[in-house]
Amino acid sequence: MSRSDSAASRVARPVPEHHASPSLARAASFAGRPESAVDLWLGQQLRQLRKQQGRSLADVARACGMSLGLLSQIERGLSSASVKVLHLLAREFQVSVNSLLRNAEHTQGEDGGRVARAGTHRFIDLSEKGISKEMYTPPACSSMDLCRATIEPGGSTGNELFVTGQGEQIGVVLKGSLELWVGDRVMLLNEGDSFCYASSTPRRWRNPGSQTTEVIWAISNITQAAGDDTQQAP
Repeated sequence: MSRSDSAASRVARPVPEHHASPSLARAASFAGRPESAVDLWLGQQLRQLRKQQGRSLADVARACGMSLGLLSQIERGLSSASVKVLHLLAREFQVSVNSLLRNAEHTQGEDGGRVARAGTHRFIDLSEKGISKEMYTPPACSSMDLCRATIEPGGSTGNELFVTGQGEQIGVVLKGSLELWVGDRVMLLNEGDSFCYASSTPRRWRNPGSQTTEVIWAISNITQAAGDDTQQAP
């Protein structure tokens, strides 16, 4: 299978919305449904292309014969684009599907993907939530993810609890403060504090302070099947 075919198979795999209600019972039902970093990167590209061409969501959705809600979710990385939808969007934006998929991939890196140099890391821009993430994970690593989250004052994952599959997550606050809800508990973490939780635990977090918060997250990935390399979100 070619690199582009491999990327297409991941992009085409349906990924349900990961946000759950504050009810722990309902939130628990979303366990095992990780958010894909590929979807987030692809959505960023599509949104940037649309804005560069001065077009609205409604205009592009109508031209591609798809719902406004679906296009919005794809741009935000909450839904995966099927191969058919990718072709429709690529044709509408006058770019190739291969370029979209290639840009949604990690760079190959050095030493068989075991080294990722400074300046080659992928960024996930969630500016509407006041969050940006730099993914430090080398391309060859499939069982762990490492990222730095920068959270603007008031930035948050939202008011609802969410889960992202199996595995464990550990973090340390490098700068500022982090208000972390895990299950039915809330913790205020400050510079130098570290924490951990299971990825299947309902949670949410925000920056309650007046300065930017920076957090390093390490995430272990337990995939559902061989070859599944979706990446989780903190």
